[in-house]
Formats: sequence, C-alpha cells, structure tokens
Amino acid sequence: MDIRQLKTFIEVSKLGSFSKAAEKLFLTQPTVTNHVQSIEKELDAVLLNRMSKGVTTTEAGDIVYRHSIDIINLYDSMKYQIEEHKGKIEGRLEIASSSVPRRHLLPQLIYGFRKQHPMVTFSIIDVDSSKVVQNILNGYIDFGFVGAVFEDPNLEYQGVMDDSLVFVTPHDVYSDRKEMSSLDIGAIESQSLILREEGSGTGKVLKDALQHKGIRLDQLRVSAIVADTETIKKMISLGTGSSFLSYKDVFDQTGKKLVHGNVFRIDQLDLDRKFYLVFHKKRKLSPLGEAFKEFALTYSSIV
Repeated sequence: MDIRQLKTFIEVSKLGSFSKAAEKLFLTQPTVTNHVQSIEKELDAVLLNRMSKGVTTTEAGDIVYRHSIDIINLYDSMKYQIEEHKGKIEGRLEIASSSVPRRHLLPQLIYGFRKQHPMVTFSIIDVDSSKVVQNILNGYIDFGFVGAVFEDPNLEYQGVMDDSLVFVTPHDVYSDRKEMSSLDIGAIESQSLILREEGSGTGKVLKDALQHKGIRLDQLRVSAIVADTETIKKMISLGTGSSFLSYKDVFDQTGKKLVHGNVFRIDQLDLDRKFYLVFHKKRKLSPLGEAFKEFALTYSSIV
C-alpha cells in the first residue's frame, strides 16, 4: 500500500461514501474503489461494510483507520520539516469551531498565522461544541474550538478566551433597570425564554449553572429552541422572549451594544466560562496542526 491509498481509505471512512471521497480527492470512483481493495487485499481483511446507503468501517477497518491517521501525520511531519528547512511552510488546515470562537477568535488567529505562513489555507467547519468533540473523537478532525468542556479521558482542553453569559430581554422588559445591573434569579422563571440548542456550549453552561441552583430546564417557560445567535437577537428585538447570550455577541470591543434589548447579569448564577482549544490526547497532530495549536495558545496568553 502507499500514501495515496491510505489517504483514500481515510476519506472513504470519514465521508461514508466512495463517490464523495472521489469528488473530494478529484479521483474517479473506480480509482477510489481500487485503492481500498488494494489495501484489503494486502492485509487480507474486509475493512468496509458496503451497504446501499453508504459504507461504514468494520472492526478491522477501525484499526486501519487509526493507524492510517498516524502514518499520514508522520508522513506530513517529514514533508513539513523538509519544507521548513527550505523556509517554505504550506498546507491546508481543517478546523471545527462552535459559533462564538468562530466569530470572535478564529478571524484574528487565522490572520496572525497567515502573516507568518501565507501559503497556509483554512477550511472552517461550523458546528456546535458537542459535534466538535465528536468529530475529534471519531478522527475526522485534529482539533477544534468549543465553549464548554465535555468530559472524556481522551480529550485535552486548553483555555484560549474568557467569556460570560448575560441575560438579554426585550426593550419593554425591565426597562426601568440600569444596563448590566443584576436581576434576581427569579426573573428567569418569570420570562418567556429562547434557548440554544442541545449540544451548544452556551446551552451546557446555562444548564450546569441552573442545575447547581436546583433548577431544571423543563421548569422554565421556553418559547423556542434556536441554533443561531443572530436569529435569537432578532426574536428578542421583536419581543418574542428573553435569552442568555455570550457577552462577546452582545457588546463589541468598544463596549457598543450589538443587540436591540436590555442586558442584565444574574449574579446568583455562575455564568463565567472559557473557550477552549480541544484535541485528542493520544493522537499525534499533523505538524501544521501542531504549529497552529502552539500559535493559538501563545496568542491567547497575550490578549
């Protein structure tokens, strides 16, 4: 087997499809099939379950997939060090990120990293925090950025940005109160709420903070579950309900308010949080991924 065959097998396993892998790798489908069959023949093992709706890895396929990732990263490391020796670093990084770090951290990181390495390109995958974690555990991506910790012994989290959640109400709710003053925790139970979807970092932080005070989400008056922050802002401005949003989505760096509503703290809830760079403890990052990780951690320590 060779590097091309291993890369093909990885893409077929990740995408669950020969045709999608062929499209991504700019190969014909027969070539993709031949690459996988060559590996299976050499190892004398069936690596993929071929079904009408797609393909999945067998137990043997899982073993080959994990080792293929390591082999490709080792191969890339060799190429990276040679290119670095020649003063030339290039490649493509695929990064999964939840919404807040995608908007408020990644643009600066990518700008700074590309100033140093202009030949590097990026592909940003926008998913919620739980899916970032799942993609890492499944080996689909090397690392990502999340707004909450989802405990797993195979994951390591490094804090890269501080944040907190604030309570945002329509303009006619608590309009006599000073901006960013504190509301009693009972205010939450009296308001119609718009909450983030299951799996979001914001949702997990809020759920954990409420549970710490003995409050369950099903005790609240929830009018909508929404995945998109901008949609939530629009719904607040229309008076549909109140919500908890990231401070960074509510105020810009100059302190200008970015939402049409009233903003408050709930001091009885611990709504401070960090955003994290998360990666697999036992899996070697690609050299380019390792370089970006170190850059991100260094950047976060000085902002």
